[in-house]
Amino acid sequence: MPPTAACRPNGELSLAAGRSALPAYAFGSPYALRVASRITQCPPPPPDLREPSPSHFVYGLTLPSAGATPLIASEAADAVLDVHEVEDELVGPALELVHELAIHACRFTGAGEMIHLVLRRFDGVLQVVAHDTHTPHLNSRLARQCAERRRVSLTGARELAEGRGGECGFAAAHPPATGVCTWVSIGAGLAGASDPGGVQGEVA
Repeated sequence: MPPTAACRPNGELSLAAGRSALPAYAFGSPYALRVASRITQCPPPPPDLREPSPSHFVYGLTLPSAGATPLIASEAADAVLDVHEVEDELVGPALELVHELAIHACRFTGAGEMIHLVLRRFDGVLQVVAHDTHTPHLNSRLARQCAERRRVSLTGARELAEGRGGECGFAAAHPPATGVCTWVSIGAGLAGASDPGGVQGEVA
């Protein structure tokens, strides 16, 4: 099983052994960015007051599984990329990936449930992660059929990633979360990379 990604003190993640790293929360609870400390500091520490960087950032969005969600996700991602002054040539592909993965996550999440998207950049790599609520099947035949549906659903995202030297894949979420995380990365040094830390990993 591939190693689990480890966070740096500033929340960034490094590439290890040629593999792209996903934050621990991507495969855990989609609503928590870090494990709660046993000791509460009061007054709390100040927020990060540094200027927005185009090379390092991470944002999470929790949205309903609904028809308008891909558009809302794209608009929010556009604002993030604008604030961080990300290179113009990367904005179009990034927004397309957010839109595609929002559609994909909604396909595997029922009405009244929530999807979770993460947009992040680290070490020159831009990554979009989508969390849906469709729990992996225990029956091997159903699992294969479901995995094939996911691969078909990710055709556009996979082609975009491969065209920019990136990767696309999905894996079951780590407990206590249920469902599946899907990731797409574009950037340098990702050719040949594999599942960075999921359970029952599948490459799309």
